[in-house]
Amino acid sequence: MNLNRKKNPLLPMLILASESPRRRELLQQLKIPFTVQSARVCELEQPPAGCSVSVLPEMNAQLKAAAVSVLHPEARVIGADTAIVFADRLIGKPRDPEDARRILRLLSGHTHEVITGITVMRGGKNPFRYSWSEVSRVTFKPLDEQTIGAYLSLVHVLDKAGAYAVQEHGDMIISEISGDMNNIIGLPLEKLHRVLTAAASEDIPVFADI
Repeated sequence: MNLNRKKNPLLPMLILASESPRRRELLQQLKIPFTVQSARVCELEQPPAGCSVSVLPEMNAQLKAAAVSVLHPEARVIGADTAIVFADRLIGKPRDPEDARRILRLLSGHTHEVITGITVMRGGKNPFRYSWSEVSRVTFKPLDEQTIGAYLSLVHVLDKAGAYAVQEHGDMIISEISGDMNNIIGLPLEKLHRVLTAAASEDIPVFADI
């Protein structure tokens, strides 16, 4: 598909349906003006019957984007949700420091997936919707208690799924990364930029192949 359009790719308005400071910082790298509006939705915690938990990030991204798009039908809206999956289990945010230690012990020496679900929507007279999941893989070093303690003393992890942040002292605990680093932080920028450009054009239909 040729996305070289004459129309201004900065229009219509762009809204990030997330209050995540990490996603906000990533989106700023695209140099596209945007606003932030939290999507007040009840996120799904369990997949539909017969489905893997890996489908949840994309489903939650769709919920977030739709909730904000209803309020601003002419805007492009980005919904995003990132999850860590290990042994077909979702690994969420730690409840407390001891739970953070438990999570890091669980991931120690293993590879897990970081899945970000993304939905870009535009309502109005020429609706557009495109959703996908981006998967990266992170392999942890074998971690002893001393390393876990040292890492937790340096990084505030209670607001981070998996009890870690790849961009904060990740070299202490991570041995290998496969896939988009930005995806692990919260937004796969390369493909997102292509989709946003498509969504700015009124003659690309819903579910376009981008």
